[in-house]
Amino acid sequence: MSKFDELIKLKTGTSYLYAKDSARVLLAPDLGARVFVELDGSLQHRLDIENVRQPDKPFNNYGGTSFWPAPEGGKFGFNYKGDTWYVQNGINNAPFLLESQNQSSAKAVKRTVLENRKGVELDILMTRNFSVSKPSQIIEKLNPAIKFSYEVADNIKVLNDISSNDALLACWTLEQFEASEFTNSFIKVRNPMQAINFDFYEDPRNQITCGSKGAFYKTNGKQKGQIGIKKESMPECIGFYDLERKLLCTREVVGDAAGVYFNIADNEQVNGPFSAADSYSIFNGPEEMGFFELETIGGADIQNGKLKGSTLISRTSFGIFDSVAPIERFISELKG
Repeated sequence: MSKFDELIKLKTGTSYLYAKDSARVLLAPDLGARVFVELDGSLQHRLDIENVRQPDKPFNNYGGTSFWPAPEGGKFGFNYKGDTWYVQNGINNAPFLLESQNQSSAKAVKRTVLENRKGVELDILMTRNFSVSKPSQIIEKLNPAIKFSYEVADNIKVLNDISSNDALLACWTLEQFEASEFTNSFIKVRNPMQAINFDFYEDPRNQITCGSKGAFYKTNGKQKGQIGIKKESMPECIGFYDLERKLLCTREVVGDAAGVYFNIADNEQVNGPFSAADSYSIFNGPEEMGFFELETIGGADIQNGKLKGSTLISRTSFGIFDSVAPIERFISELKG
């Protein structure tokens, strides 16, 4: 039995399954409303099936496309208790509930309480709407043999009275993929070196090359590093390609994600929470992790000094090709 088939078996009765043509997709509400995609019998996402069988870790990192509250670090961070990194129960264990579903969409909701590093408690309602969508223009233009795309519309609503001086919050989706020597991520943006924010972990510039219309990040799961892509640079999308698998994937923010953008990073943020404003991020894990992430980021809805929540719509598109030629053509276009 494949890992994906076992996932379906373990989550029968609690999850949403879409199956059509060569695609199968699972939305698992009790795994943090993560999304997992299989195309033509090949699992596209990282999946830790052992953790699914036994979800008892301090951080249940199942893989797939997760839904997180930003920021991670800084004085408003949700992933710290003092100086200790942790994932609080409201995210790690509290399940979403499958509220509705039809042939091509589903809705999962969760009400929980989060505490930020400042000790402020936020009573929140998290909603994830999954839907099958049209592939990105990049994928469509290259005419793959197999294509599939989906959207997640994520929303966090703050239900109690919270000042923006005491808390910041934004939707943040992190999509995990198995890393290999063949996996390379990219950014489609003009003036890429000016567009990239390096204020994260170890500086990964040795893994990055730039063209005139984009940049490439060697996300091979060998060297921990992370970059952000500044919202002001108006990036078109991020993604990755794998020439061995003849695979191209894009991730894009759908529409103009409104709100106040701030520094989501897991760092000291010595210049304050507004020292960075990224709409995308790419993470490359170290060898012991063996995965990389393509991330989309929303903004905080602040009204009259009160924190109201956040909204973010993200589209992921996959294309599998008969040859590497279309992918190589796309790479050449980014290089300029």
